[in-house]
Amino acid sequence: MALQELILATDATRIGHDPRQLAKRAKRGELVRVRRGTYVRAAYWAGLNSRQRHGLHAAALVNTARLTPVFNLQTAALLWGLGVVGVPKHLCTVTDDPTGGRSKHGIRRSFGSRDVAIARLGDFQVTDKVRTTAELAATLNFAEALAVVDSSRRESARGKAPDVDDWDKERAWGQPSSVDELADGMAVLTSQSRRRRASTVLELSTDKSESVGESMSRARMILLNFPVPTLQGSFTLRNGRTARTDFWWPELDLVGEFDGNGKYLRNRLRGNQTIQQAVMAEKARENGLRALGLTVIRWGWAEMMDPRVFARILNDGGLTSLRPA
Repeated sequence: MALQELILATDATRIGHDPRQLAKRAKRGELVRVRRGTYVRAAYWAGLNSRQRHGLHAAALVNTARLTPVFNLQTAALLWGLGVVGVPKHLCTVTDDPTGGRSKHGIRRSFGSRDVAIARLGDFQVTDKVRTTAELAATLNFAEALAVVDSSRRESARGKAPDVDDWDKERAWGQPSSVDELADGMAVLTSQSRRRRASTVLELSTDKSESVGESMSRARMILLNFPVPTLQGSFTLRNGRTARTDFWWPELDLVGEFDGNGKYLRNRLRGNQTIQQAVMAEKARENGLRALGLTVIRWGWAEMMDPRVFARILNDGGLTSLRPA
């Protein structure tokens, strides 16, 4: 548990130790200073990814703030396991001070209610899943907003409350958000432009997208005015196995596949396969789809993020933009 990994200067003082020794150990490289008065073992810190480190910063704030923080926006979304692209530089928190507050000491404060639509996730107080989704849908760019809303609607993870160590941006915590719940959450946003922006994202969202990369890819297709595909098409290969595809344009017998690094690098997604076995299995699957007369096009993050390159890949598959971009 992340909170158990934190070493607090106040705890050292309480048991009669000199808290200055923690700073000295940090200088020697034995500890890492997370926030003022909070440290973790350097070996533990080294094993965390950027999302987990952000969560550890949040855990440190929980342990040192005079007023229990309520996390919102990207920090709340990361705690929920929603499909956030990247990690914010600051912890995002709610303040009930109408003047808001400056971003300082690694904290970004925004005005809002600390009592309405608030949930508890393990050791953290956060804006609830619907509120978090609605507020991000109104503030992020279209592609990133669509990824968040799609992930909020997806079938969710089950089990214990999340800890920093087991965040998963492909499987959010809690019950999936319904369209009606999200529409209600967006209806109370503070301005008409924010409500309109969020509602547009909701109209184009789906619960069938299975990853952030798939959602971002679909958003790029929409922005580039390409035909929207059928998601998660299912095909019976000649060997009797079933192959599900990310994108399918039945009128063109065209299949599109997003290749995220996680498909091959993350043990959970590979099952018991080695990376080489996973790559070979994917190649055999693609050959099986081609044997059915389907054209298969593929892309990764780099290609999808470059509009010209992505458009060329879609064009090569036979797709034509519906109108000039």
